[in-house]
Amino acid sequence: MSSDNIPKINSVLIVEDHRDAIEVLRAVVSSAFDQPSIVTASTLTKGLEILESQIFDMALLDLGLPDGSGIELVKYIGAHHPKCLIVVTTIFDDEEHLFDALRSGACGYLLKGHSREELQQYLVDAVSGRPPLSPKIAQSMLGFFRQDNAESNTSHFEPSEPLTNRETEILVLIAKGYGVREVSELLGISSNTVSHHIKNLYSKLNIHNRAEATAAAVQLKIFVPD
Repeated sequence: MSSDNIPKINSVLIVEDHRDAIEVLRAVVSSAFDQPSIVTASTLTKGLEILESQIFDMALLDLGLPDGSGIELVKYIGAHHPKCLIVVTTIFDDEEHLFDALRSGACGYLLKGHSREELQQYLVDAVSGRPPLSPKIAQSMLGFFRQDNAESNTSHFEPSEPLTNRETEILVLIAKGYGVREVSELLGISSNTVSHHIKNLYSKLNIHNRAEATAAAVQLKIFVPD
């Protein structure tokens, strides 16, 4: 995707209770998105207070906050500011936190410990439509679905009705990390048509974001990650 087609990030919310981590994220965001407006908070309460009066293009959220779980922030943004890109940055690598965050509206899940260069690339990928997932998290997702398939014939992503050939084709491309415009160019159809197909397949699979779409494509055995 060319830079002209990438949505511009003008404002970012960072909710993190460690000062050093805030400064790292601030520097990474400034570098990745050409000095956007950045607002920070160190508690759940302050984060919610800010979100009640401001709208952001992106939110970087820790989960382990002094006064509660950052999942509450993910849920609030998902419900009130659906266009905001939510990326979780946390130490929690368990499936409960991971899937709770994704179900609540997060488009990415990054474990702490990445270099600044890696973080910057992950955030750029998020804006380009590629779900930012730490390698350990991606492996955890695959392991979860492989184990679940081995234990049960019932799929978490069983379609409410069969996907059409075009919907299946688009789901595979989404799982590969392509954005709407790229899918449009690859398939020779309009972006509006691609968006319509995505809306339909999301509805059939009861999914809400690209991370879940990738997981669904893997579990349905129509996409095998490299």
